[in-house]
Amino acid sequence: MTVYWVVWDAAAHWVVDRLEREGALPAVTRMRARGTFAAARPARPNCQTPPSLATLFTGAWPGEHGVTGFTVPGAGDGLVSHVSGFAPRFPAVPPVWESASEHDRSSAFVHAPWVFRETGGTGHYVDAAVEAYSRRLTRHAVCPVVPGAGTQTWDLGPFRAEVEAAPQDGRVRVRTARTDLRLDVGGDWQPLLLDDAGHGTWVCCVRTPQGLLLVHTGVWDVRTAGRNAPLVHALAAGPPFAGEGVGPLYRAGVFGPRLAEGGDGSAEEVFLSSVRCVSRSFGAAADQVLRAHDADLVVVYLPMTDDVGHELLGWCDEKSAAHRPDIADQVWSCLRRCYQDADAVLGRVLDRAEDDDTVVLGADHGMVGSTHLVHVNDHLVRAGLTATDADGALDTHRSSVLYHPANNGSLWATDQADPVRAGSAVARAVATLRTLTDPDTGQPVLSAVLDDRGNVLPEGAAFPPVVFLALADDYQPSSVLLGEGPAVRRTPKTGAHVVYTGDGRLHAVHAAVGPGIPAGGQPDVPDVIDNTAPARLVLRQLGVAPPWAE
Repeated sequence: MTVYWVVWDAAAHWVVDRLEREGALPAVTRMRARGTFAAARPARPNCQTPPSLATLFTGAWPGEHGVTGFTVPGAGDGLVSHVSGFAPRFPAVPPVWESASEHDRSSAFVHAPWVFRETGGTGHYVDAAVEAYSRRLTRHAVCPVVPGAGTQTWDLGPFRAEVEAAPQDGRVRVRTARTDLRLDVGGDWQPLLLDDAGHGTWVCCVRTPQGLLLVHTGVWDVRTAGRNAPLVHALAAGPPFAGEGVGPLYRAGVFGPRLAEGGDGSAEEVFLSSVRCVSRSFGAAADQVLRAHDADLVVVYLPMTDDVGHELLGWCDEKSAAHRPDIADQVWSCLRRCYQDADAVLGRVLDRAEDDDTVVLGADHGMVGSTHLVHVNDHLVRAGLTATDADGALDTHRSSVLYHPANNGSLWATDQADPVRAGSAVARAVATLRTLTDPDTGQPVLSAVLDDRGNVLPEGAAFPPVVFLALADDYQPSSVLLGEGPAVRRTPKTGAHVVYTGDGRLHAVHAAVGPGIPAGGQPDVPDVIDNTAPARLVLRQLGVAPPWAE
């Protein structure tokens, strides 16, 4: 008996539901027909990826597991310190696999967080694990190519490649100490090995309005471990790791104008093809684990749906001001292609599962359309509540309150030791933030103030030293200090998820099939659950926990 837990990052229930009803996700359809299908409320008050994954994997809320943002405020030295929510010190509550190990259940992992320890090893219960996100060596980048200009040197972080465009055949040659590639302009991405230690990236050559560009997806240091030596070796020998597509380059117009800016779709094709490298990388690792694992619990994490959602989803979100009816169908087809890659991996998991196995599909959170960033500290500086030093950085000694640079939605009084004084400072900040409006529409951008458990604090209530800001639809907080210009500005990133506002678009997808799991449509099967529930379900199916209840 095995429990397979497949996690699609940022797979919003509303997106999966719509795609499945269109017939685009056959694996999800198989699960929906045989088991449960529901929406899941994410972590609160913050629903960025680390706290949301921690809630999903532990069955606890952030107040218990301690992961309160992409970076966690107050986890280092000083008021404005913050450390990664994926640091080995987190989460404070054991993930499901650690609880299961106490009952002699083993696990296998495809790029799940909090598996490798600070020393680099894994628990005795790990059959096999692969992980690379925590050790990125360099981000994606481009290299302009001039045909006939001879050999160029391309810096890829700590690595080097020689590049030469051959005018006679229109191809580009890329050489490293390990690989000699010849790339067609506009052709598919190719794996580029960089050394004998297994480092690599994916590269392609694209024609842009500025000329020919070589593009790579970034370089990570992949680590593997576990007691199943052949499987660990197979994971280490896989294709280069690609942890994300080249979304920031696409957003910056490197590949030409986006559809929303009058483009013809060619920029989206470059971006989507880079996300396909992520699908190939993660899919290869998942296939190795499915083929050869001995584990009771198999966790497969897939990031592609988050990647494409941030770049494209807002234009398809009819509830968002980012919605673009003129291009929505074309953009939706782009989203569909990415979700279909994730669905194909899920289909292979379902094919591998036997009758007494369980398959759970989940997500950490959903996503909403976004149009503006709100630079909170800029407004507080102008209100005289926050100060900056000579270099333009936050000056905690001269500030009474600040929006935390962790950018997890939290507003902090600088005097945490005196609750009354701190609450008064927060109250003044909230009062001035309620006056902050969009300069184009006049709409207020602050909709509610939340406590550290995500509960709305009513007007007139005494504020604690730390509160969370729930902004109006389409507005997301930013900790970046601009210094000049409006505090509310348009953003090219169309999809977001920071503070959980209660909006159903931020609900994650949840589906499950297996022994004892009722089919959907029955009166006792809820349509909406808390995202703490899947962890209890997984433990129950492993035979190490009491029956799951909403």
